[in-house]
Amino acid sequence: MAADRLRSVLIIDDNIGLAENIAEILELDGFVTAVAASAEEALPKARETTPDVVVTDYRLPGANGASLVRQLRTLGLQVHAVVISAYTDDRTIADARDAGATFVPKPVDFGMLGRIIRSQPAYA
Repeated sequence: MAADRLRSVLIIDDNIGLAENIAEILELDGFVTAVAASAEEALPKARETTPDVVVTDYRLPGANGASLVRQLRTLGLQVHAVVISAYTDDRTIADARDAGATFVPKPVDFGMLGRIIRSQPAYA
């Protein structure tokens, strides 16, 4: 990825207000964003926009965030993934990490989220 290219981020959360809030904050930090409310909506959007990073809630209608990350990678999308959740039990965290995602607890620390996104090897 070229160093001057903006990092694109797809945010998936069934709480669309939260997803839009995350998008607005990331846009202020120079990221290009798209929002989806479910895994079902996110899959075609990810194919269209080929995001560099996916930020997804763990608990989504029809699928969880970890399984969504796995599906995206099965489609050949090489995305960095961040799973966010208010549920911080060991099983949820382990599932997110086993999918190759970074886990961030809710409420989301937006500064930390931006640092995680910027720290990915292709972005540094």
